[in-house]
Amino acid sequence: MHIRRLQPGSDVEKVCAFLAQLEAGTGIPPLGESKFVDLGGPLEGVGFIAEDQGTIRAYLHLLRHESSDVWELEIAADRLSDRDLEDLLAAAAAEASSPALWWTFGDGAGAAFASGRFPVTRTLHKLEGAIPVSERWRVPDGFRVEPFRPGIDEEAWLVVNNAAFERHPENGAWTVADIVERQSREWWDAAGFRLWWADDRVAGFCWTKRHNSELGEIHVIAVHPEFQGRGLGRSILIEALSYLAGEGCRTGMLYVDTANRTALDLYQSLGFELARVDRCFAIPNDWPHEVQ
Repeated sequence: MHIRRLQPGSDVEKVCAFLAQLEAGTGIPPLGESKFVDLGGPLEGVGFIAEDQGTIRAYLHLLRHESSDVWELEIAADRLSDRDLEDLLAAAAAEASSPALWWTFGDGAGAAFASGRFPVTRTLHKLEGAIPVSERWRVPDGFRVEPFRPGIDEEAWLVVNNAAFERHPENGAWTVADIVERQSREWWDAAGFRLWWADDRVAGFCWTKRHNSELGEIHVIAVHPEFQGRGLGRSILIEALSYLAGEGCRTGMLYVDTANRTALDLYQSLGFELARVDRCFAIPNDWPHEVQ
């Protein structure tokens, strides 16, 4: 197996075709959205291709989060030996300026290899449940619910997002440029971005995302720390699930950090069940080529 760096142009087309082939076989996107979007442009990250006689067998995408200076990588693979995985990881580790975080999805590419070799830094539960849920929602006195208004609400939303996700590796320290970029994505729907206002402040929000006509995601949900402890999160969640159901979705999904027991209890109380476990492993910069 030959490992080489991705080159802009024809390489990108070949890798995208490879990813599409993998997704057609499993029904599951082989790369997370941020890596896939970056691959298609502006290609701010770094890609590594594993080839066998000119045929792509695996692709690694390494991307740095500018707001947190965290490097993340994901691997999409057809067939790959442990030695080939080591070579891919060594290339990525040498490129990153700090230990790289490797996300594996369920039993997907590299999950068995990573377990026991690298420390787990985070674990996410993917939960799914039927919607609408039986519990009705209400807007507590002093609050109102309105859809996000592009070009108007960015700054007000940033205040609650960055306060709620302070020091979070993906969702914290966002800028206006970050939210404006999301508005350019194919799935963006301002109506599904539900803001809960208290006078002129955003107290909380739920950003939904429709994957298809049947499946809707709780993409990001948060309550400003000053408004926490009032049960507002439950109302925000149920209202958002009701919105998705009103748009035709019959299944809701979300990702939650395993350490967030309060959120897990909330989702499970509404009938959401575990569908998959994703893990993040830390790859040291001096990860060797040699088999351990």
